[in-house]
Amino acid sequence: MSSGLMEAGRKLGRTTAACVAVFLAAGLFLIFATPHTDAHTPVTSKYDYNKDVFPLLRDHCGECHVPGGPAPMSLVTYGAAMPWAESIREELTAGRMPPWPVDPTSPAIKDRQAISSHDLDVIVVWASGGTPQGDPDAKLPEVTFHPEWKLGPPDLKIQMDAEHTVAPPAVEEVRDFILPTNLAGTKWIKAADLMPGNAAIVRDAIISIENGPVLALWQPGNDATAAPDGAGFRLAPGSKIHLQIHYKKHFDQERNAVSDRSTVGLYFADSLAEVQELQSFTIDRPKAGGDPGGAAGFGAALPRAARIVALRPMLDRAYQSVNVDAITPSGEDVPLLRLSGPQPQWFRRYWLQKSLEIPAGSKITVHVTPLADYSDQPKVTRQSPLQVVLEYVPL
Repeated sequence: MSSGLMEAGRKLGRTTAACVAVFLAAGLFLIFATPHTDAHTPVTSKYDYNKDVFPLLRDHCGECHVPGGPAPMSLVTYGAAMPWAESIREELTAGRMPPWPVDPTSPAIKDRQAISSHDLDVIVVWASGGTPQGDPDAKLPEVTFHPEWKLGPPDLKIQMDAEHTVAPPAVEEVRDFILPTNLAGTKWIKAADLMPGNAAIVRDAIISIENGPVLALWQPGNDATAAPDGAGFRLAPGSKIHLQIHYKKHFDQERNAVSDRSTVGLYFADSLAEVQELQSFTIDRPKAGGDPGGAAGFGAALPRAARIVALRPMLDRAYQSVNVDAITPSGEDVPLLRLSGPQPQWFRRYWLQKSLEIPAGSKITVHVTPLADYSDQPKVTRQSPLQVVLEYVPL
């Protein structure tokens, strides 16, 4: 969506409740447009909302697009979803949503969130074919917002010391918080998660050990994923957690002061288990030389033999493609990650279904292809240089 359309939507949203921004990831999408319907569209869809579309929107979008959820509108009733049918169709057919950029040629990634071709077809046919409701007397199950820890109750919960308020005229901001763990002994972290205090304004978060490794990249709707068995992040006694939160108000909140007091949840490995420390290897795009907006290839030599378990790209802009490979000393090309159409605002850690053992001296290469046109790309609040981080266990 264009930045101009986003701004037009913001202005219109101040005068009519019909215009809102929709945020959906893994069933959570961002639509910068006004709801659009045509009362004269003939009903040609063989699918109806109550029987066919509701179950899909509930399963793909129901974590957030529910009353009281992170998104500013619900999609789990016919009356709420129908006005947005055209925008839903446009986002799905353009491939922008849901935001799962892993290419089919990539090594398998855990927690796949792509929508199936069948489910996509059902929603698009319904949205394009008159948006029939179906049996008006059908009683659909109520879907409500139930925030929960994705991996069950954490071993340690650390709440922000105090509420943080996003006061007007601010609409969007990024803030850093330092949270003490108050632990006397060493712990091994296998996963981290976030419970927003106010789900309506917490857009995303980065959870890390202060001056140490990144534990989690959090976004609404995404699953919390534990490190593979036998691997974890070392939390030394007295360590603190660095929590960086990206706040963004809904349109109807822009003139209000909105507060949040989120909680970080940490999950520890069994105290008797033998754990190897997860380490990181960062490949940065060179700052000098070349066209910063053009296709680029760069890389670095892996200093030691490694079992790669995850990749964490941080993008400076949207790209047509991002490909990461390992070129072994023998010349073998080992694909590590293939992304198609990744967006910088939808960052995540990609955990490999099967870890890959790469010999020492291998060159990790990154090839990026820019979009042909950036005119319709939204402004990115969280600025990051282009880099790819590999998480691995030394061999």
